Amino acid sequence: MPEVEQVKFVLRLPPGLHKKIKRRAKSNNTSMNNEITNILNDSFSSSTTDKKLTDLIKRLEKKRVI
Repeated sequence: MPEVEQVKFVLRLPPGLHKKIKRRAKSNNTSMNNEITNILNDSFSSSTTDKKLTDLIKRLEKKRVI
């Protein structure tokens, strides 16, 4: 499968956000670049939002908050 051309993009981040992304990438065993790409792709997916809401509702129900 041919590789898709990628665009290089410089991004400035506040140190705290950089640290969060770095930690999350490490916990997901991926690079910061891949982690940021995954986060952005997920942000455009309504199914991801639905899944997050469903998971949150389940956790709240388990704790008997709702």
